[in-house]
Amino acid sequence: CLRALALFLLALYIFNTVQIARLDKALEGGTPVQPGHSESRCALSALARYYASASLVWLGVIAGKRKGSERTRGMIVLCFILLQCLSRDEPSGQQLTASRDISTFGGSYSPRPFGSERISFRLHDPDRVPIPDKFSGVVGYRCRDKADLPSPLSTRTVLNFTTTITSNVKIVFVGDSISEQFAQALDASLLGPGFESNRLARTYRNGRENENVHTCFSVSAPVRGGGVFAFWRIATLMSASTRRAEFKCQHQWTTWNEGQAKRLIEHQYTEPDSRSVQNQLNYTVHNFDCIVMRIPHGWLKLPEITRERIVEAIDLASSHLGAETVIIPTLQFNNNVLSQSDWKALARINHMLRGIARDPPKMGKVKRILIQEFGNFTSQVIYANAKSLGMIEELPDFSKKDWQLKDSDFLFKRLSAESFWAPSISMVCADKTFETTNDKGQTVDDCIRSKISRDGIHWCVEYLGPRYSASVACLLGCVYNTGEKSPGQKSLRQCEKACNDQFMSISPVDERWINEMRLYSRSIVDRSAPIPES
Repeated sequence: CLRALALFLLALYIFNTVQIARLDKALEGGTPVQPGHSESRCALSALARYYASASLVWLGVIAGKRKGSERTRGMIVLCFILLQCLSRDEPSGQQLTASRDISTFGGSYSPRPFGSERISFRLHDPDRVPIPDKFSGVVGYRCRDKADLPSPLSTRTVLNFTTTITSNVKIVFVGDSISEQFAQALDASLLGPGFESNRLARTYRNGRENENVHTCFSVSAPVRGGGVFAFWRIATLMSASTRRAEFKCQHQWTTWNEGQAKRLIEHQYTEPDSRSVQNQLNYTVHNFDCIVMRIPHGWLKLPEITRERIVEAIDLASSHLGAETVIIPTLQFNNNVLSQSDWKALARINHMLRGIARDPPKMGKVKRILIQEFGNFTSQVIYANAKSLGMIEELPDFSKKDWQLKDSDFLFKRLSAESFWAPSISMVCADKTFETTNDKGQTVDDCIRSKISRDGIHWCVEYLGPRYSASVACLLGCVYNTGEKSPGQKSLRQCEKACNDQFMSISPVDERWINEMRLYSRSIVDRSAPIPES
């Protein structure tokens, strides 16, 4: 009787595991982006594991009564193996999931702690959620009035959606004006209508009639989900040699001072959801969870960007800001890439960044470094635009290593109408060039400007920003959506790759995600890692 019951339970386990694959696709609550483990599958796997455990217990009872039965001992071994397989990590570590679930967390700005899912995001039609330019202060970077993107890029699922983020993570961007641009776009994705006053910034002005507003540092707290987001402008790599005793918020100030970091981590804020002033809770940032650190190529020449300087900058930033996670965007093509030699040198630096992330040197606070393939994303955008302009016939295979180095001479065809910064035609033009006469009476080439870049170095964040913001949220989910335990190194890299493949590229997103789904990523937990102390 007991043997029959054990066989029945084992058969029930097999039936459940067969159903898992079918239910993964059928259940409305989860649609995995990459092969992985949806929440519905997790629940069913737990049920299957329960049946296997029950089988093992009953077979143990049988074995105790009939010690001589070889068949019984064999079944015990089989059930033990099945139990181990069910409790082991899946080989596919990435988990980018779309869900129709709507939780109260999604609309709350309360900093109070909640469950294991600390950051998620949504994609929207621009007519529902506006493009992310409400904090953009530099008139010369704005692109709303420029010509439409070419059809491969302007489709709803490529560069024609917007992003909102719900985050309980404390994030800080460190970098130059390009980092500032994307920080302002991320701010827009985190602060909904009516919560703009949660952002405080120190700025300076320049340009005609002081029309341009530049941010030296800013902090938004709390953001949607209760987290913190900040920006710290440093137009160099942090080092002992670039530190100064004073700080000035002014144009072309390229040094740093720890007092700036102190102002960010000592920033205090209150809970906006409190019903009365008397019941409001006060919070202090204390430490950040993650730094997104852009290397300021342009302010720094390519030979100045060395492994030693990058490692020192990461270590100093994390020690002053308290972050254990660092995301480094790869460098991208711009006006400062003057030749094929520069282009190859930039590619070598990006390979170096990936090497640092995968095998980081021992540093004080940093536990993990992730790579955001920003250079790959912007190169794909430029190549797609070049094809629409007739500068290349076909797009290269984006999956090949160093694909952007082949047949790239068109990148160095410059727009002579811009005498100060002659940008690449493929980066700033929406149509073919035409001859015109400039103010000096010279014949130059000009064009109708695109919604990719205004000047050949800064980007049109109204259209590239939503993918950038989604990518940051996705990468952070790989780390912070695993509960109290740390993600395994292999699964973290798989999750990182899944996020980059989807959002740091021109690969279309799933049409169903826009307006319908809440998205989040999650790596598989490293079960051997200790639980961090609170």
